[in-house]
Amino acid sequence: MSYADIRLYNLNKVSGIANGAKIILRAGYTDNVDAIFAGTVTNVLREREPGAPEIITRLICRSGSAAVDRGSAQTCLGPGARVEEVIRDLARQWPIPVDMDDKQFADDQPMIRGCTIDGDIPKAMDNLAYDYDFKWLQHMGRMYVTKPEMKRNSTAIKINQFTGMIGIPEIGLGPSGLGISISAQLNPSIMINGVIDLTSEFATYNTGNLYVSEVQPEAKPVGEYNVFALRYEGDSHSDTWKVDIDGIRWGTKPDLRSVSTPENGKLIWGAVVDEPFRAKVIAIAKGLSIDPNWLMAVMAFETKELFSPGVLNGAGSGAIGLIQFVPSTAAGLGTTTQRLARMTAVQQLDYVEKYYKPFSGRMRNLGDAYMAVFWRAGIGRPDSYVLFTSADTPYEKNKNLDRGNKGYITRGDCVVRVNAAFERGGNFAR
Repeated sequence: MSYADIRLYNLNKVSGIANGAKIILRAGYTDNVDAIFAGTVTNVLREREPGAPEIITRLICRSGSAAVDRGSAQTCLGPGARVEEVIRDLARQWPIPVDMDDKQFADDQPMIRGCTIDGDIPKAMDNLAYDYDFKWLQHMGRMYVTKPEMKRNSTAIKINQFTGMIGIPEIGLGPSGLGISISAQLNPSIMINGVIDLTSEFATYNTGNLYVSEVQPEAKPVGEYNVFALRYEGDSHSDTWKVDIDGIRWGTKPDLRSVSTPENGKLIWGAVVDEPFRAKVIAIAKGLSIDPNWLMAVMAFETKELFSPGVLNGAGSGAIGLIQFVPSTAAGLGTTTQRLARMTAVQQLDYVEKYYKPFSGRMRNLGDAYMAVFWRAGIGRPDSYVLFTSADTPYEKNKNLDRGNKGYITRGDCVVRVNAAFERGGNFAR
């Protein structure tokens, strides 16, 4: 699903907007205004900012409607059926229009035993997406199905300094520059299944760790990228309405030599934990849409590679467990560090998942997964981003991280440690 958080100022309390109401949000500039969100209001909240006279009516919304959110289907296709046929049949029974390019599935093999589905459609779509390596989203009253790394038949929309680009692009998804993140003036023509043609002379880099990863020559903010995520933001009291775009360069794929892939089924550090632990980490990572390797590397580093639910922080902070829960964090998750210490490692993974849940969709690499635990402000930042300087209190507590005694600590200074845990974990893959 897609989501919207809309705030209306000084709206009459009897406006009639209630939970379950359908909503369409239109936005843009001058001659390019169109709907950017269509869905259902799930909660209406009345708030007031401290020290401000305005009353805020906050609409928390989700795409789709109650009538189609959890559609049910009965599908039975015989041997030789193709995944495209199954997807279109599920969309027909939901019912919801589907936007899909069959050419992207041309290399997928037919289903030898056919396909039988009886039950929840979103769950069936999730299973198909996992098996056939595609992404799907319910957005704007339609279901979009795409393989982000494959060529799309959409017309590329130009993004550059003359067409409303804001700031400079950030290159990510590894040193080969597969991914791009860029902001631009809000343009409803940019769709979740679209293509952007990017041109920029400069870029920042968020490729894992610039100290140890050599950025490849092709990692440049130039060329066509398939859009796989959009975030709109705007304020009627401001002149800027923008869209944040995440894209992936079509025709390329992430490096599959990592030890945990759908092809080889391995997990770093897998040999030092049991099968239930491995299975649960993979399930949690799937729900968070991240690589399970990242979770294993973070937990390996935080537990001194012991993966013990009771390991204590050596600096005396009171932190404990797989991701070093501090007492206040444990309380926020509805437990205590004492209870966490008495759990098994598999049981404590429930709280690891609960902790990471708010960051789902924001973690694009191992560094982001570690920043979620170490310093949240570092999520999504380039490795050169300064977390704190010698004038900040946290600097003294983490002074050992300052590589080269610069007088400040960057995200890269911190990520180098968890990168090392990732590399060592390959020696214990299972």
